[in-house]
Amino acid sequence: MSILLVVRHAEEGPGLLAWGLRAASALELPLEVVCCDAGAGEELTWRQEGDEPPVFLHDSKVRWGRVRVENALAAVTDHVMSAGVKYVFTGKRNSGQEAKGSPERRLSQALFEQIPCAILVMRLPEGGESQEGRILVPAAGGPHSRTALELAHKLVGPETTAFFVEPYSDEVSREVGERQLHKAVRGAGIDPAEIGCEVALGEQVSDEIRRQAESGHYGLVLIGASDSRTLRSKLFGTVPDRLLRGPAGMGIGVVRSALPAPQRWRGRVGRLLRLSVPQLDREERIALVDEIEGKARWTFDFALLMALATLIAALGLLANSVAVVIGAMLVAPLMTPLIGGGLAMVQGNWPLWLRSSRAVLLGFFLALVIGLAVGLLARLLGFGLTSELAARGEPTLLDLGVAFASGIAASYCLARPHLTGALAGVAIAAALVPPIATVGLCLALGETVTAQGAALLFGTNVVAIVLGAAVHFFAAGIRGRREGSGLWPRRFIIVLALACAGLAVPLTSILLGKVTTPRALERSLAEVAEQSDYRLLKLRRSRSAGAPLVEIELAGREPPSESLVDALKARAEERMDRAIRLRVRTILETRRAQ
Repeated sequence: MSILLVVRHAEEGPGLLAWGLRAASALELPLEVVCCDAGAGEELTWRQEGDEPPVFLHDSKVRWGRVRVENALAAVTDHVMSAGVKYVFTGKRNSGQEAKGSPERRLSQALFEQIPCAILVMRLPEGGESQEGRILVPAAGGPHSRTALELAHKLVGPETTAFFVEPYSDEVSREVGERQLHKAVRGAGIDPAEIGCEVALGEQVSDEIRRQAESGHYGLVLIGASDSRTLRSKLFGTVPDRLLRGPAGMGIGVVRSALPAPQRWRGRVGRLLRLSVPQLDREERIALVDEIEGKARWTFDFALLMALATLIAALGLLANSVAVVIGAMLVAPLMTPLIGGGLAMVQGNWPLWLRSSRAVLLGFFLALVIGLAVGLLARLLGFGLTSELAARGEPTLLDLGVAFASGIAASYCLARPHLTGALAGVAIAAALVPPIATVGLCLALGETVTAQGAALLFGTNVVAIVLGAAVHFFAAGIRGRREGSGLWPRRFIIVLALACAGLAVPLTSILLGKVTTPRALERSLAEVAEQSDYRLLKLRRSRSAGAPLVEIELAGREPPSESLVDALKARAEERMDRAIRLRVRTILETRRAQ
């Protein structure tokens, strides 16, 4: 365990070091210092023999290291998680002293949001290096104010003042406020008798904190806050600027407690992914988003390719041609907007999600209409259900796995331009247009059961591909801005995961049926054949003219009698619980006399 100072500017160094040394002494923990240096390397490098320390560390014997400010967040996070840091201290200056969008300005906010351990962001007094006096802690009772109280009590003991604001409603309001304050202090593991406790009656909490800060000789105000959206307002709106001027000025600190266990685990997973999965650099992310945003739109080109792919797929399915169906898979443009949906969820990019969803939905309905039109024409010409159509009417859990892996593979190839040649293979593996064409054709041909199965296959492919793409993009280091993205990405991921789990139930049932039914049927038909001195060699199930077709191959001395064929058909219909067509092939064999 240790305390880590992250010094963004040399001017912050003396003040942060003073508070860091006090905290290290009070908590009996070693102190480490990370200096953000424009000339440093990308990795955090700790002091080597002969390295010249920063000026503010010349007389200090603490462990220190350097890292480039652009890489400081990842480096500090890795060190915190691997070294078991208890507190991180860093500084923040007035926005007028830091350029808008500068790495230093972003760093303190990013650390406050993402560092898993407790963190203190300090606005140090102008021109001051150290502060003496009491510490004022507004005690609201939450986990962050409790952490602030614990830290203040460790630093100055009885010189801590816990402060609570109670709305004035009647003559017992102060007593109510005192009880609430004592409850909050005890929640931090502190006896209220060991520190100062002050209650103010008022409606505006910030005004009362400002008055309390002006009334006493406080060296520091520690405020608990949960996120960076309140960080600036706490640091620059709580205490008047005149109290922060001069060497004896007051400091302000905003404290956030350690992240909850689920968030810490997510951080560990993210760290493991960064170490094991190639991360997309800035230029690769720019190229990826530009590529997807350009192709995940409903445009004339998209609609034309979708219509042609559906027409090719429908004709190939009716012709029972595997090669033609594969060609339709290569023409179809649906994969890119699905990958865009996965990227949108990881980024929290709502406009991209809308564009991708619109392209997928409109593409689906266009393909469905074309499939229906071709199916009606095929019905007039006397076409029936082919084996290629039937094959898409019974999806299984294996199709779900194929689609999920295809989503990962497609997003991986799309993010790395030198691998885009593999996208054709991914498009073949995860068929998107043939199932839609099958839905339209089968609805027109009256094969509603097969149409339902094909619709299930398409829905399975869509959900699994989007989830697979999101998993890869997260593993490759793509993250969205936490503020402004809202909760919709998490909710959508949960909904898709639940949909995936729900789809797994019927898909597993179909898979088990395909595995177990043929074996039981084969054993039962073998028994019937053996009674007539025939051996069952092969059994195959498919569909023909809208009905299940069972093809069997027998070995015997003569062609089977009509009664044997009827017995085989009756047993198959009994086992399958439906009317079937039976096709029997016989291999004649002779037996030598004994």
